[in-house]
Amino acid sequence: MFSKSNKWLIAATSIGVLYALTLLVFAVDVFNKEQSISQTVFDVCLHLVPTVVVLLFVFVGYKKPLIGAAICLVSGLIYVITGWSNMHWTAHVIIAGPLLVLSMLYIMVYKSIK
Repeated sequence: MFSKSNKWLIAATSIGVLYALTLLVFAVDVFNKEQSISQTVFDVCLHLVPTVVVLLFVFVGYKKPLIGAAICLVSGLIYVITGWSNMHWTAHVIIAGPLLVLSMLYIMVYKSIK
């Protein structure tokens, strides 16, 4: 299929995992509330969904770079389009920016193995 030492693949996978770890920071805000244990566990699980989704994107991109590029591109664009009027532009750069970068990196992976 392709070499495991592909620099574009290593870059895309590492950035994807670091992005997922960055999203974990948003799960920490549930511990500041005065809630029951069951509500806190539910909130933590709910806040971990984006991290799991990004890790799935990275896994798909690692196995099939072109499909990973399409998924990341569509996800980033959907985030920007649906939230454009509701959020400041910096939110789009922080959340959708890495997805668009991942998309470009997975395209580079696909071109390098072809």
